[in-house]
Order: sequence, then structure tokens, then C-alpha cells
Amino acid sequence: MRKLFICVAALAAFAINVAAQEGAWSVSAGTEASTKYLWRGFAVAETPTIVPTVTLNYEKNDFGFEAGYCSITELQRNHYLEMDFWASASYKGFTFTVLEQGLGNNLGAGGYDDNLELTLEYELPFEFLPATISWNTFVAGDDYNFDDSRAFSSYIELNVPYEYKNFSVCATAGAVPYKAEYMYENTGGFKFINLGLQAGYKFTVGDNFELPMFAQFTRNPLIGRNYFMLGCSLTYTFDL
Repeated sequence: MRKLFICVAALAAFAINVAAQEGAWSVSAGTEASTKYLWRGFAVAETPTIVPTVTLNYEKNDFGFEAGYCSITELQRNHYLEMDFWASASYKGFTFTVLEQGLGNNLGAGGYDDNLELTLEYELPFEFLPATISWNTFVAGDDYNFDDSRAFSSYIELNVPYEYKNFSVCATAGAVPYKAEYMYENTGGFKFINLGLQAGYKFTVGDNFELPMFAQFTRNPLIGRNYFMLGCSLTYTFDL
């Protein structure tokens, strides 16, 4: 599945490049470090993690394309958690993303399970409310209920960000719309699993370097857990 996905992403990037040479291409590379790794209201790792990321980006008028890769490693145990590939296309507020999520074993030991997730995100067209809402569904991979039936585990998320100069705040509300026993520990209907608030400050160095730092509080009402984490990232972007 991974080889097929990489080929599809590469072909899509090539096709866009041929069709619209006057568009703007860029590459971003960086890494994020945090005191723990939170994913949709769950602490996948309770100790510090590092997430190197590289993306290829294209923009022209209302259209955007992105292909990217990241790996997530828990430093204390030298344990690799994920290796993800994705491609997304955006047009007039809508973004469609295909993500291949590789769930890992010990770093360097090899072996992983693949999950394929589709996401549709919409940016609300209100200037006074710069919010996005997304629907995410796993369509293939290790995603089953306890009775071995395919779960098609889904997750809905609303993000409301606010920025003032280099300061930023983002409120998040995430929920599981129906049963997803293995992926989200939800045995019933609609449940909130990710209520959070993140505050950050972004340092900039010239036109290419960015160094955001953030603090985040997250509550998962489904399992009754609260989390607090700190993090920072460094990103370098250059035009092609």
C-alpha cells in the first residue's frame, strides 16, 4: 500500500506541475519536540517525542496541493510510534486528504501495521469565526471492532483558532460519531473524546525560519483523563 500511495502522490504532483507551471512550489522541512504525544484525546506516548516532517507544497489562486511525510519517535524508549505519508488537495475552503498511517514497533526493528484514512475538511466562510470542521474515517487497515467486524472508525473535529501578531490560541472539540471499539475505545454512540485549548508564540528568523512554542491542555471525557503538554518546532521553507 505504501509504494502505491507514494506513486499516486508523485504522479499527482507531476501532473499539477505540468498543467500549471506558473504556480508557486515550495518545500518545508522541520521537526517538532513535545513532552508527550497526544492524538485525538489519547496519550499515545507519555514521555517526550520528536516528529521530523517534510512537505512539498503547491499553490495557485484558490487551489493548493501538499504531499508530506513524518515519523514519530518516543525518545525515552527509542520507540518509533508512527510513520505517516499523506497527500491533500484544497480548493475554495475544502480540503481532501489521503493519509497512510504506519503504526510502528521498536525503532529499527521493522514491522508495522498500515491504516488508510480519508479526511474532508471545510473552512467556515465567516470572517468573524475562522474555524474549520473535519470528518475523518479509516477505510482500510487494522481497524476492527471486538467482534472482528470492520469499524470504519470516524472522528469529527472542530478547530477555532485566533491569532494576534505572533501569538495564537486554538480551541478544539473532537468527537466519535458512532461505535469504534478498538481505535477510539468507544462502545456506544456519539461521544466527545478531545476537548482542548492550545496557546502559542511564534518566533521568526528572516523569511524562512519559524520557531513556534506552545502549551496545550486536553481533556478526554470518554476515558476521564486530562493531559498537559509543552512543545516547540523548527521549520525551514524554501521556494522551488
